[in-house]
This record gives sequence, C-alpha cells and structure tokens, in this order.
Amino acid sequence: MDFFSEMRAPRQPRTLSRHYDAVTFDVLAMLWRRRGLIFSITCAAVLAAALALAVMPRRYATDLVLQFDFAREEAAAGGGKSSSVALEASTLVESEARIIRSLATARAVVLRLNLDKEPVKLSFVSRFIANTGDLVFPVRVRDAVRELAGLGNAANPPALRDIVAQRLLSSLTVANDTKAYLVTLTYSDTDPDRAALIVNAFGSEYLRRKMEATTSASQRSSQWYGLQAREARINLARIEKDIDAFRVRTGFVELGQDGADIQQQQLRDVLTQINAASATRLAEEMRLRRAQESIAAGNVPQATDLGGSPVVQALLDEEGKARRALDEMISIAGDRHPAVTRLRLTLASVQDRLKKQLVQSVANIETEVQAARATEAALGARVATLQTKSIEARGLEGQLRTLQAEATAARDRVKQLSDAQQQASAVSELRPVIAQILAPAEIPSLPNTPGPALVLGLGLLGGLAAGASLSFMLEKRDRGFRSESEFELENHGNCVGLLPKLERYPNGLESLVFAEAVRSTVAELFSPAKPPKVVLITSSAPGEGKSLVASAMARVLTAMGQRVLVVDGSPRRLLLGENFPHEALLDQCFPHPGDAGSAAAAPVATVRRASGLRDGQNVYSNPAFEAMLDEARTRYDVILFEVAPVLLSADCALLREHADTVLHVVKWNDTLRTTVSATLDHLARLGLEVGGIVLNGVDLEEQRRYNAPDRGQAYRNHRSFYQASA
Repeated sequence: MDFFSEMRAPRQPRTLSRHYDAVTFDVLAMLWRRRGLIFSITCAAVLAAALALAVMPRRYATDLVLQFDFAREEAAAGGGKSSSVALEASTLVESEARIIRSLATARAVVLRLNLDKEPVKLSFVSRFIANTGDLVFPVRVRDAVRELAGLGNAANPPALRDIVAQRLLSSLTVANDTKAYLVTLTYSDTDPDRAALIVNAFGSEYLRRKMEATTSASQRSSQWYGLQAREARINLARIEKDIDAFRVRTGFVELGQDGADIQQQQLRDVLTQINAASATRLAEEMRLRRAQESIAAGNVPQATDLGGSPVVQALLDEEGKARRALDEMISIAGDRHPAVTRLRLTLASVQDRLKKQLVQSVANIETEVQAARATEAALGARVATLQTKSIEARGLEGQLRTLQAEATAARDRVKQLSDAQQQASAVSELRPVIAQILAPAEIPSLPNTPGPALVLGLGLLGGLAAGASLSFMLEKRDRGFRSESEFELENHGNCVGLLPKLERYPNGLESLVFAEAVRSTVAELFSPAKPPKVVLITSSAPGEGKSLVASAMARVLTAMGQRVLVVDGSPRRLLLGENFPHEALLDQCFPHPGDAGSAAAAPVATVRRASGLRDGQNVYSNPAFEAMLDEARTRYDVILFEVAPVLLSADCALLREHADTVLHVVKWNDTLRTTVSATLDHLARLGLEVGGIVLNGVDLEEQRRYNAPDRGQAYRNHRSFYQASA
C-alpha cells in the first residue's frame, strides 16, 4: 500500500554542525528583523555620548608618590632586638593609606588651603538637577530626601568644611604598592593648578600630622617614665629606712653562707622527701581508683595499674585462648555440641579465677596506698619539727633578706626607668619620619578624561549591545513556534506539515499551496511499510485547527482512493452547537467527491460525539464504542480521530490502546512552547507515539519577518510554480 512513495524524499539526519548553523542563522535573522529598533537605540546611545561630551567638563589628574622606609624606624628604636615590623610592613602601608584618605586629613587640607572660604562651584548638570528639584518638589520632600542621603535639612545644614572635605575625598584616589612600600595619591579636578595644589597639600598635611603624632607620643612616654622613676626612688628610700630600723631594733647580724645551715639543709631534704612521698601516694590512689572503676564496669584493669602481675596476665591469656576455642567449636559443631558446653565451663572457670585474682590485686594496691599514706604522715611530722626549730633561728634572717631583696628590686627599677626616660627624650628629638615624598605632584597639561572617539565608540557599542539585548528579550517574549526547524532545535519531534492560513487568502494561490501542504503532511505521516490505521489528531489547547486538519486530510485520502472515517470526539463543538468549520474554505482547495470534474471516490464518513463533559457516561469505555471501532477497522482504510485537547481531557488516555499514531496540531506563533512541551511529555508518559507535528495557520506574509528556512519560505519564493500549475 505504498501510494505515497513518489511524494516522499529521504530525510537527512541533523548533525551538530547543522544545529549550530541553524542557531546562528536564527540569531542573525532576529537581529536583522529588529534592525530598526537596534538602529534607533544605537543612535540614541551615540547622541547621549555626544551630549555627555558637550556637557561634562574636562578633568585633569596629577599624582604624588610617598615612600615608606621602616628600617629608619627600627634604627631610631635602637635596634636592640629583632622587630616583627618587616613581616607586617604591607599591613602598615595599607593603614597609612587609610589615614591619608580619612576625613580628618581632608578637613586639615581644607583648613590649610582655606577651601571652605571659596564659593561652591556646581557643574551644569548639578545646577540643572538642583533647580529642577526646587521647582518640582516642595520643601518638605527635599528635606526628607536630604535627611535620607545624610546631608541634613534646611534647619540643620552640614558644615561647609565637611561638605568640601567629602568632595575632596570623592576626587582623591589612594593606591598602595605593598611590595615597594609606595603610596600614590591621585587627585582629579577641572583646574590643573588646583589638582596639583590639593594633592601636594594632602601629602604635606599627612607628613605634618605624622610627625606631630610621633613627637607627641614620644613626649608622653618620657613624661610617664619620669613619674614612674620618681615613685620608684621614693619607694627605695622607704625600704632602706626600714632595713636600718630593723637592725637597730633586733640587733641581728647576717650570717655567712656556711653558718648554721644544717637545720635549713635538713628541712630542704625532708621537704624533697615529703614531695616525693605525696607524689607516690597520689599515684597509688589514682591506680587504685582506676582499678576499682574498671572492675565495677566489668572490665579488666590495665597491666600498669596491677603492677604487671604475671598471674593476671597468664589468666587473661588463658581466657583469650578459651574464648577462641569456644568460637571455633561453635562455628564448627554448633551451639549445642557437648564440646561447646565443656569449653563454656572452662571459660567460666577461668573468668572466676581471674575475678578472684583481680580482687586480690586490688587488695594489694590498697595495702600499698596505706603504706604511702603512713610514710607521708611521718615525713609531715618531721617537717613540722624542723620548721619549728628553723623558724626560731632563721626568722629574723628571713625578714632581713626580704627587706634586702625589696631594696635590690627597687634599685633595679629606678635604673630601668631612668634609662627609659632618657631614651624617650632622645627619640622625641631625633626620631625620623618613616615616610617621604618621593615625587611631588606637578601641574598636568593633558586631561585624563576619555577622548571623543572613545566615548562615541563606547556609546556605539553600548547602543548595539542594548539594542541586541532588547531585541533578544522581545524575541523571547514571543513564545510560539514560527518555523519547522524550531521543533527540531528544542527536540520536540518531527514537523511533518506547515499549513498556510487559509482564511486570509480564500480565492488566491494559497488554496493550491494549502492543498499541496496537506498532501505533503499525509505523505510524511503514512509510512509505506506499515501505514497507521487509527490516527489521533490532538492539540494542546482549543482553537488549534484540529477540525480543519482532519477534514483536509480526509479529503486528500479520499481523493487517493482510501476509505476514510472521521470521528469527531470534541465535546466543545457539541456544547457550542457548531458543525465542522472551514468547509466553505476547504471547497476552494478540495472539491467534494462526486462533484463535476472531481475523481470518482467514496464520500468521507463522519461520526459525531453525542455527549459532553458533564455526562456521567464514559463514551470511550462503552462496549458499543468498542464494537463500532472494530467494525470501522474492517470497513475503512484510515480512521481519523479528533479528540479534545490533551491537557484538558482524558480522551487521549482512554484511546491510547486503540491509536496507531498521533498527529499533534500546533497553531503558528500562538500556542506557548511550554504548553506544547508539557503536552508532548504527557503523550510520551501515556505511551502514545507522536508520528508528527503540524504547524497550522501560518501567515506566510508575517513569517517573512522571521526569515525561517523552511517550507514556508519556499512557498513564498516560488509562487510562480503554483501560478503555472493553476
């Protein structure tokens, strides 16, 4: 039954390079369609750039370079010990850069140059915005905006010095090079002389403030050391007076190193012994507590806690062997074997002996603890006796030595504070500044603002980019399918037909184009090897044109000698009381069978659905429908079944076992792509094979704007073919 073989051409597989070529062509076609919009936006951007060049004044920038030398600061500090400043120099440079661009430095520059006395100069744009705001907005609104911006209001305006300082900081750029210890100050202004003056003032003001801060810190340190040294001298005089009074009151004379040291030496020895005894007692008590806790928890104490008892170790080895023998016997003979019972008794006996031995070991540890306590108590009593004797002999000597030690410490403190005061005084006079101006700023002769060519070029590129982006967004907003290639690009399947919009050209050449498009759809849908018998004609939403496609395909198949049955399963048409639409338009393309000049063929049989969605009866589950469909398969060659939209009705799910293939109708440039994707995914989940997609209602003149390389382009470009054939 290969009556379409002459109309079918082999379809070439789509390669990756062809895919990217198609995407590139679509992008270029989109830009060409929107060329007017892109040109308008580009012209506006270039005009705005030219206006900015005309309005914005030229600005001049000049640089001042500061260099930091931390080695000089180390040398000034004395170099007595290694400093970590070399490891943190980059952090110090960043900190100094922050000080330069601080508001305090900017205020000092304003006072140094008397900039707050000069009248404030506003640019043309600023004056225009300010005047417009004064005319448009009332005072209350302007005050609220100024409060939100942190500029105060008319009743409490900010200080002029702060305003000028903020403007200076907004035009000042401070960059630091942490490797070379350089800080570069860049200031831009419309006046080159003013730019050089201000940036040099920033550098000088920073160095002055840095020098003042260093000198002030050194002076404060010297004063503090002087006060501390005076207090230390007073304390030393008091201690020496106490020593003289003690000698007069007690008549005590210091002994030499070899005089009456026996009791003191004995006391030191006993104290050493009692410390060792205390450590031994604590160790024994800790060992006892660990052993008791292990036994209470059902565990075996460690060997170190048991003193390395060979009996316990032997019992532990014996228990391990018994356990391994028991596990091996259970794995070999099972749990109830007599040998297993004997091994369990042996294991229990070993464990019982182990528990008894552990109890005995703990008792031995307790005995050792008691012995350690007794030793410690005896040594404590001996220490008490020696201390009583030593106190009487050494009491006065201890007091005197204490006073002498305090006097020595006071003398050392006086000497340290005096030296520190002298060093701080010298540093305050001779300490160098770690920064210096390496390259002062000079008056610039060339502006640093971009040139007219660069600004206009950026405006041109920005306009092109903005126009292309806007065109892309406008193109994305139109979410319908406009060409056959878009289905393949989005992996929605094969588009087997592109049907022109017949209502716009009822009597023109489009009737011939429409007829040939329907024949091409039929030729691609019906395979010569196994043509489908039952074709479900579906859509994603109402009004896609399923009835038009079904009627047109039925007329083509009937003209080819096929017996065709059209089943109208749309409940919507029954509710609206409509008949098949577009019959008059189809008469222009396909004459009815039996008309004058038409080929002799059987008429198209039609079955209408007689129930709506509100009916409780399921039409497609009725046995009468099954019988009707079986009889139709024997009497007709092709059954075209028009069903309700897939996502709005369950008809497709009920008819999936009867359908051989599905023809999905999509309205050109109307049905949302997401809706079509959801519909095709739903059909795939139902197990229905979509044999093809028909893009219906194509406006050939409107499609020219999209320049899509599909059959619509061929229909437009080769109308002479249809004129000659008419």
